[in-house]
Amino acid sequence: MSLISEERFRELLDAGGILRSGALASPERSASYTVFAQRSDATLDIAAIKAHAARFFDTKLGLTVNKSYGSVPPEVDAARIVLASDDKTASGTRFCFGRPTNANDLAAAEEAEQEQRSHGMALLAQRCPTVWLVLRESSDDRVALTLAAILASSLLGPILSPDGDELFGVRTARMKLEGRAGPYR
Repeated sequence: MSLISEERFRELLDAGGILRSGALASPERSASYTVFAQRSDATLDIAAIKAHAARFFDTKLGLTVNKSYGSVPPEVDAARIVLASDDKTASGTRFCFGRPTNANDLAAAEEAEQEQRSHGMALLAQRCPTVWLVLRESSDDRVALTLAAILASSLLGPILSPDGDELFGVRTARMKLEGRAGPYR
């Protein structure tokens, strides 16, 4: 999936800011950080996510289009999420797509865990009925990794790397951010 403009994105949403059914295909997992979510639907608790961004990542977070979820939560949704950090190392807008977890997602999580010779994160992924794909703009996309870590801290699931080689939690994501140019906070 190529990046879409803000104008085009807004055309795909209903009056509540929710993605219209069938309006957009899911991005490829190989182009995104996959954040497993323990929520049973694709709603975003923006207040909680904003609080996690501020408290744990010293980052402000917002949506380009506000969401008003009705009585029936969506199984699929999308958002353009804006991050702003004081040091500007994790500032930008990234496209995120929420959808039900599928067997391929779980198999990729299991394979990554076996390759890493670790255990526990794939079991956690199995308890997550939804995934949020955070689209990267480059192979070393600090904003996308920061956003994936913020989402994982709120949605209580692991993160699968775009190449499928790593399955990790928030702590490892923070360590990865610390190892890049500039601190994560």
